[in-house]
Amino acid sequence: MGIAASLVQGRISALIFVDRVKPHPVGAKLLNLGPAKDLLEGSKFDPLRDVTKAVVVSNNAREERAIVFAEHSVDAKLIPALVAELAGKSEPPGEVLAAAPNWTVKVAKKGREGVVCFLPPRFVVILPVDLADRCSAFAETGGLPDPQGTEAAAIMVSEPADALRARGVPRIPPTVTALTATVVLNDGGGATIDAVGQSTTESAAADAANLTRGIDDATSISLGIVKIRAFGPVQFTPAEDKVKTHLDLSAAELDQILSLAETFIE
Repeated sequence: MGIAASLVQGRISALIFVDRVKPHPVGAKLLNLGPAKDLLEGSKFDPLRDVTKAVVVSNNAREERAIVFAEHSVDAKLIPALVAELAGKSEPPGEVLAAAPNWTVKVAKKGREGVVCFLPPRFVVILPVDLADRCSAFAETGGLPDPQGTEAAAIMVSEPADALRARGVPRIPPTVTALTATVVLNDGGGATIDAVGQSTTESAAADAANLTRGIDDATSISLGIVKIRAFGPVQFTPAEDKVKTHLDLSAAELDQILSLAETFIE
């Protein structure tokens, strides 16, 4: 993850354990978010089937510039044909920039372009075209870390007040210098989210109140004395120099959040 972060000045990272996402009802929708899906569209490479772990790294939520680094399960013998297929289905036709062992192909779809790299032993990288010559750096990594517990995803954000500033995203107080969150997908189709923000002892109470209010404002519609929420209230509480929240989402609420996220990304 450090290589990706250095290339795009990464402040946002989402580590996804795809094997834990696959059986969940929202698995396909979760992995279909973001511009990377367009570059792989039409090929036989299916992230839901072929990826085991993945990390997405970007500088902020306002730009599409990001790096995806993943571990896959595709047989090495199939990679040349897969690269040729990606190039052939590109619009306009793509270009194979490098052959084995570090297969690299430039792809364009729906006005977006990027580079897809298949590296030994079982890595795939998607990154901006201007970083094509950095693909080989990812082959030197030891892969992605294993989960620490039952989480299906782990999210880390530094400087969240700026990094997460985007249309539809609740305002983050600048005194919150970092955010981390874990997502556990439940058997009933819902999810449990635990988030922690780094604040200071002096500002934690105000930060918790501002985060609670900001999320409520961003996810609800006020109709006079009645407020309609997309999901239940999210309550942050101060704890020394941190702000924390624990959220249990039903299957319907989780699906609604992903639908909203898809709208913002589009």
